[in-house]
Parts: sequence; structure tokens; C-alpha cells
Amino acid sequence: MWNKAIKLTKQIFYSSIFFLLSSSAFASPIKSLVLIYDEEEVGAGVQTMRYIINDNFLRIDSDNADTDFILFDRNKKTVFSVNHEDQTILKISHKPWHSPKYDFPVSIKENALIDAPKVFGKQVYSYQVKAKDTACTTVLLVKDIHMNDLQVLHEFQDIMSGQQVTTLVNTPKEYQTPCFLVDQVFHKADYLKIGLPIQISYSRDYSKFLKAINESEIDPALFVLPKNYEEFLPFAP
Repeated sequence: MWNKAIKLTKQIFYSSIFFLLSSSAFASPIKSLVLIYDEEEVGAGVQTMRYIINDNFLRIDSDNADTDFILFDRNKKTVFSVNHEDQTILKISHKPWHSPKYDFPVSIKENALIDAPKVFGKQVYSYQVKAKDTACTTVLLVKDIHMNDLQVLHEFQDIMSGQQVTTLVNTPKEYQTPCFLVDQVFHKADYLKIGLPIQISYSRDYSKFLKAINESEIDPALFVLPKNYEEFLPFAP
């Protein structure tokens, strides 16, 4: 009787494993918005980056499934940065933050570029953030397109800015220029609430140019973190 019971238990176990493997292998693709940007930093050249966005996740990689990547889990409000060579995962959790009262003027100017060619059949707008008289962030965007997906990007940026705010004390005061504070630390990215950026220029000599956009069925495996990687938290100030 015990032999029969053990045999039955094994059958149930292996059937369960087969079911799990089959379920994983045949999991339905996830409809996602894919944005491809050419990103350029002075002195570092141009790199193509892919942003895969859906209701639950944002994945950022270099347009290759096997490279290092960033995964934003929207439900957990957590960003994971995966490094395959070191087999590590940097975990950045959501930290609420607010812009301070600056001791310098900050202005935001938005206007239609009347003479610019239309993109996706829509008017292109300029959105610029200035600190004092210096342009810190300049965005060219198309309004009211893929707004649900852009909300995911905005939530991601909120977490990344929260991490910058947390570590600001590590930056010497002489480097805390107005644009550094507005553009890099307390970066609200509210342009993502207005429309899709087709070009962004930051004061730190970093620019992004929209190269391609499409809606695709994405393998759900791309939104799964590697197993057995060491997980660690950012250095605390």
C-alpha cells in the first residue's frame, strides 16, 4: 500500500512540474508599447535603448534580451537593475519626495512649434524648464498619445528621482547648481503627463531622440528577474 501511495505522490509531483513548465512555456505574450530611443552623452557616443511598457512593467534594455536591463515592477513600486556579469540585482524602492523651495526662480514654458512638421499627424510642442535663465530640460513632444503608458514612465522617474533626493547629501555643495537640482535630483518629468517625448535634452549634456515606436506582443519572460542573483540595496547616505 505504501509503495502505491509513493508512486501516486510521484505522479502528482511530476504532473505538477510538467504543468508549471508548460504554463510558463506557453504563457500568453503581453501587449506592450515599445519605444526605441537613441541616447547620446557628450564624450560617450550614442546608444540605442529600448523601453517596453505595459500595465504592470517597464523594461529598459539596449534592444537585446540578453543584455543587462532595468525592470520597473509597477505593483511593487520598485525598480530592479540587473547586472548579468556580476549576477547582481540593485533594488530601488519608492521613497516619497517633494520639490524644495528653491532660492532661485524656476520657470516652465510650453508652446506649439507652428513651423515644425507634424508627427503622427499631430502638432509638436516644446516644453522647457529653466532655472534662473538657464534651460535645464528641453523637450519636444506630441500631446495626448499613449498617455496610459507614459504614466508608467512617470512613476518610474518618480522612484529614480526619489533615490537621487535620498543621496543628495553625498554631493558637495559646490556641485549643487540650479540645473543639477532641477534637472537631475528633483526631476519631476511632468512633460510625461502632457505627451510623448520625441526629443529630450538635459543640462548634463545628455539627449534622447525617438527612433521608433510600435505596439508588440512581448514574451512575458522579459519581465522576470533572474533567479539566484544576489540582491542588494543602494548605498545609504
